[in-house]
Amino acid sequence: MSIADIQIDLKSPLSSAELRIDGLLEPFFGKSQNPAGRILLEWEESSEILQGEGELVYDPGVIWRMFKNGETWCAEISYADRTAACRKEEVRCLLFANNAWDRVTLTERRFGHGWHSLLALGAGELMVRSAMVLSDGIVLHAAGIDDNGHGIVFSGHSGAGKSTQLDFWIHEPGVIPMTDDRVAIRTLGKGGAVCYGTPWGGMPHIASNHSVPLKALILLEQDVENRMTLLSPEKAAAMLACRAFLPYWDRSLMQRAFSNLDRLVKNTPVYLLRCRAEPSVVDFVRSVL
Repeated sequence: MSIADIQIDLKSPLSSAELRIDGLLEPFFGKSQNPAGRILLEWEESSEILQGEGELVYDPGVIWRMFKNGETWCAEISYADRTAACRKEEVRCLLFANNAWDRVTLTERRFGHGWHSLLALGAGELMVRSAMVLSDGIVLHAAGIDDNGHGIVFSGHSGAGKSTQLDFWIHEPGVIPMTDDRVAIRTLGKGGAVCYGTPWGGMPHIASNHSVPLKALILLEQDVENRMTLLSPEKAAAMLACRAFLPYWDRSLMQRAFSNLDRLVKNTPVYLLRCRAEPSVVDFVRSVL
């Protein structure tokens, strides 16, 4: 598989159909022409009750938590609310990774009707998000489009209007939707950046294995009139950090993420768009860009 030019070589006794990852990940099957990073991923099944191994170092309260066991990271993914009593049986998988996030083991229990591997969901996303940071990139809570060869990324918190923007742009001639919720961005050594579609979002049929040079990042806020303001790199970095998926569990990885973010805002224009939820915003944005 190749996601955001991260080449993932999967070793598993089960086929992709048996893992039930075809639906979300099939567009990303195949090799990257120019991989920016590589992950050797081994999938294994366990009949044992799974529980995180090592010292608990990060717990956001829901879905997953991170442990450190010597030189190995261990993510426990349960999709359970940690603020309430949680049975061990609810843990769906353990994701083990080295510090370079290029050797990963995914251990899962198959149980219950409709089981599917979390490789296509939280486990795969966490793995790619970490590998992106180590290959000059970052993943944003954002929607992304290719507007006739120009990448435009609309970032915002839930309810800010990302999906609405996508609906306005998707029928425009020459526009290719990439994703409605998770955009990967990698900075380039010569300046500028590339944005990528990823498999993870609210509308799976939108997710495409597509990349395009990034023209602009647009932060969304709802308003009664259309206004678009170019932000300073300092202001842009602070606002984007709140909309980025950051590796809070690892200090050195956090430093790398902020370095990538700093390079991104210094080489790519970032705008604050306050707008009405109406199709005329497409022409308005194009007139500014």
